[in-house]
Amino acid sequence: MDLLLVRHAEAENAGDSGSDFDRQLTAHGHASAVEMAAGLALCVRNQVALWSSPLLRTRETAAHLAQALGVAVSGYPDAIPAGDLGQLRHDWQSLSPQINTLIIVGHQPHLGVWGAQLMGISLPVKKASVIAIALDSAGTGGQLLWYAQPEALARLGQIRHQGWPAL
Repeated sequence: MDLLLVRHAEAENAGDSGSDFDRQLTAHGHASAVEMAAGLALCVRNQVALWSSPLLRTRETAAHLAQALGVAVSGYPDAIPAGDLGQLRHDWQSLSPQINTLIIVGHQPHLGVWGAQLMGISLPVKKASVIAIALDSAGTGGQLLWYAQPEALARLGQIRHQGWPAL
């Protein structure tokens, strides 16, 4: 299975309530999430599961992904904002065998730490960037498939909007 770790797009500094849980995407964040999602749709194949942290900014980013991919968000595991890779591994190992791509929308520093734990390499995880990992058969490690900054995904999205077919 391929695992795509997606960092949420740009969010406001603090929600009206002062709670980190309630921070929403900025206007720029919504625009970059739409562009990133359009590009990512060219890079995803077949059966996709989409999970998001339950925090607002990740739910908003995941909603843009869901629309671009034509799928629903299928879970909001508390393990994502908690940084609990062990629980997430357990959960993804119980996914249907038909699912060949799992997208997790989450936060730093967890995404970077998970990438390093799974692949043995560290990558910068800019807002709205994506790390694609080919998981091993046990789902406990993997190899880097690709890494994309949001600007690169936005350019792919422009290609798609110009009428190029999905891969």
